[in-house]
Amino acid sequence: MGLFKLVALLLAADFIGAVDSRAINYPITSASGLGSLSGPRSNYTAFAKALNTAQTSYTCKSEYIDFSDPAALSKFNVAWCPQNAYQTSNSVVWRLTAECGTTMIYPWDFQYGKIEARVRVSPGSGVVSTILLAGPDPADELDWEWVGKDTYTAQSMYFVKGQRVDPNAAFVHTPGDTPQDMAAGFHNYAIELNKDSVKWYIDDWLTRTLPKLDGVPFPSGASRARMGVWDGSQTSGWAGTVDWSRGPFTAEMQWFKFTPYC
Repeated sequence: MGLFKLVALLLAADFIGAVDSRAINYPITSASGLGSLSGPRSNYTAFAKALNTAQTSYTCKSEYIDFSDPAALSKFNVAWCPQNAYQTSNSVVWRLTAECGTTMIYPWDFQYGKIEARVRVSPGSGVVSTILLAGPDPADELDWEWVGKDTYTAQSMYFVKGQRVDPNAAFVHTPGDTPQDMAAGFHNYAIELNKDSVKWYIDDWLTRTLPKLDGVPFPSGASRARMGVWDGSQTSGWAGTVDWSRGPFTAEMQWFKFTPYC
């Protein structure tokens, strides 16, 4: 998911970028991107404003943040519904209620580098868990997203200047022959932005490589990490519809790692 514009794409075309042979390529997908996310629920507008960043703050300093440290959450800006991001003894919890979800933003950017996080995603129709890299608006964006109605698959997608380039997300599962429920336990997820490629990983397994090709838009400006949960009920069926009687809904992150390539 991205910032402001809901993109409903009902296209049957292969995505751009190489995907491991174990990836699942669904012919029809709907996903939201870094344009303007809008809808009848007021939390959409709040989410869009929370994610929009007008400037960048580049650093060459790597950082590993373990949420067993009581001060770990203070290293992020909780830009949307801070009451729904809170620490336990060994994790930070992202909570989605009928009022709002939450968005955490790491305050530093890199030109090239890698973000990694150990996350348990949220189950529940309509609930979307997200880890992404995005630059200033109109934003380049690199996503990991999970819709709670199907927590056995993860979706990787990208946007250039707020626009989808590949028509479909890449749907992948955990390493091995038997997919695991990513809401039942923690897994490591990573996005790596290089000068000539983007790579997505699950548990150190390279699931997708997007090469930079001449004449093809490339998301080189995706620079700042954001993460959280949001209500995807208005995404034309892509995420499903939230049943609030089953809430609140939670995802968790145990650690986050930021590694610039300087």
